[in-house]
Amino acid sequence: MRSRRARWRPILLFRHSLVARMTLGAVIIGALATAILLSIVNVTIHQNVFNDRRDAILANAHQRIVAAQAALATTVASTSEEVSAAIQAELSGISDSASGAGAIGAVVQGSGESSSVAINTLATDDRLTDLITDRMEREVRNGRIGRQYWQSVSVPGERAGTVSGMVVGSRVSMPLAGDYELYIVYSLESQQQVVDTVKRSVVLTGVGFLLIIILAVAVFTWRVLIPVRRTSLAAKRLAEGRLDKPLAVNGEDELAALATSFNTMAESIQSQIDRLNAMSVSQQLFVSDVSHELRTPLTTIKMAAEHIFELREEIEDPLVRRAAVLLHGQVDRFQTMLTDLLEISRIDSGRVTLRSDEVDLRDLLSGVLEDNEVHIQSSGCEIRLQAPDEPATAEVDSVRVQRILRNLILNAIEHAESNPIDITMAVNDDAVAVRVRDHGVGMSPDVVGRVFDRFYRADPSRKRTLGGTGLGLSISAEDAHLHGGSLQAWGWPADGASFLLTLPRELGEGGTPGHYSEPGPLPCIPDDAPAVARVKPRRAPEAVTGTVLGPGPVSRRSARPHGDGEVPLAVADAPVAPGHVTVIAPGQAPTARTPEVSGGRPS
Repeated sequence: MRSRRARWRPILLFRHSLVARMTLGAVIIGALATAILLSIVNVTIHQNVFNDRRDAILANAHQRIVAAQAALATTVASTSEEVSAAIQAELSGISDSASGAGAIGAVVQGSGESSSVAINTLATDDRLTDLITDRMEREVRNGRIGRQYWQSVSVPGERAGTVSGMVVGSRVSMPLAGDYELYIVYSLESQQQVVDTVKRSVVLTGVGFLLIIILAVAVFTWRVLIPVRRTSLAAKRLAEGRLDKPLAVNGEDELAALATSFNTMAESIQSQIDRLNAMSVSQQLFVSDVSHELRTPLTTIKMAAEHIFELREEIEDPLVRRAAVLLHGQVDRFQTMLTDLLEISRIDSGRVTLRSDEVDLRDLLSGVLEDNEVHIQSSGCEIRLQAPDEPATAEVDSVRVQRILRNLILNAIEHAESNPIDITMAVNDDAVAVRVRDHGVGMSPDVVGRVFDRFYRADPSRKRTLGGTGLGLSISAEDAHLHGGSLQAWGWPADGASFLLTLPRELGEGGTPGHYSEPGPLPCIPDDAPAVARVKPRRAPEAVTGTVLGPGPVSRRSARPHGDGEVPLAVADAPVAPGHVTVIAPGQAPTARTPEVSGGRPS
């Protein structure tokens, strides 16, 4: 893993750094330009030095050949030995006299077919004869007397190896021997050293120039990007809501105009935020004041409505008697709505404090089930309860946690369509979780994404059997967040829905939110969820990541004394009618797929 990161680090550097990309571009362009320039300079220097040296060598060779021809023409040699000695002496003289021009030796060769005296190939150095190619030999042999031919060759160097050189050849007439070829070999070692020195100087100059260009581009790009980086940091501060640090405006160029425009934008956003905050505060005060003002007349109306409701049997007119019943129900609903609005107002204003005490969440859950016995009985839902053996104690605000559980259970009853509802509780070292899973109409992924929004209803045409303001889940999410916990939702069309409440077992100092290790003791997605529906649940206010642990051990709950009107806890293997609470014994699946129920739908 580390080697892979190290391999990709340069690529990430170039992707995230404009200075690096500009420097790399300068390196590539500068290297290509320098290479082309150096090539042109080297070729030009080499060509000019070679041409000048060639002209000088040809002029020197012409003088030596003419002088040699004149000397051989006046010789008095009469035998082949004398001719050979005269030619050898002349070759030595050419080599010595032309050494200042770079000559390293001379060679005479030919067949002499037109004469009666033949001489062998003569040279000042036997190695020089191998430098004469067949092509040059043919050209010189077939050329006219006095015309020069030349060819570039590699000649032995003074120290070791070979160096650049030139062979100049011409036909000469020998006494008694006829026409032969005379070749003078020149070395270009000194000129090659000059060219190499110039090349090295040019290369070093080009490399230095390239480094200067790279450094200049990097510094210039870094300097130009300073305002851009400042603008980027200011944009990050702007995204974080910090608008009190404007950009410094230097000069009157485009970058200064950018800083001025950004400062103007930040000021405009700040003014809009201030205006919206003022409107929000006014709205909160209005809702809070109106809610408080409505409580006094509502209390009077409620007392009158309850009095009329209690005496409804004495009313003879059936329409008035029906109106008394409706008035009693709607006043209760109005009071619930008013209570929710007051709670939302307090939450928005940040004036909420927790009244925490250490309680067993199993007792809170049992109390909620008992308080909502009427709704459970009327809905025909079977509540299947699975709780752990050990105490599920936690430091919580009992009123708020009971409200969360009540909202989740009533929401499940509302949408279960008389199918069973599974309530599972689990606990670990630092968290306790309660999952409420129904097997009703379910929710689409779009609905799951908005289920915690205020006043949101997935199906506005659906009739509410238990009333409600559309604020229950939103308030529940806020209550969970106040504890440092989370509230997650999962659902799938025709496969029901699942809500998971996870709370830390200990709050922070002074009733501040607590903490627990993710992901908690219980997963939000139930075990019987179809494979296609195992999508990531939505969490209010943020998503949960990590590996989900399995539920803790469960057992039969010990029965509490029940009076009239309380919910009986039925034994798991006993026949149970819908509308009761079933305690799941150890070893039984807490969320088995719902069987067909009389009056319900297959899950």
